[in-house]
Amino acid sequence: MENMNTWRLSLYIDNSREIYSITESLSNSLAKKIKKGVKLSAETLANCSTMKRIVSMAAKMVKEYDGATVSTKERKEAALKHAEYIIDCAEYKANEK
Repeated sequence: MENMNTWRLSLYIDNSREIYSITESLSNSLAKKIKKGVKLSAETLANCSTMKRIVSMAAKMVKEYDGATVSTKERKEAALKHAEYIIDCAEYKANEK
């Protein structure tokens, strides 16, 4: 079960326009890689610089709007959850077109 700060991070990741734009771009580029036969790992994606930027942006929103500080563990949990979502979207896009 995820805790409150992980939930808050996920909420801001899922509902921020700036983060959505980055997520969409990342998903499109991964769909191209999937079409070429590259196997993706959620753990690897969760540790990439783009995902760290996404989680950092969301953590700043949690701090600003909710006044809570997000731990490293919570950041990793949210990054992994979002990485799984991005891979699912990329696989769908790769098989759709």
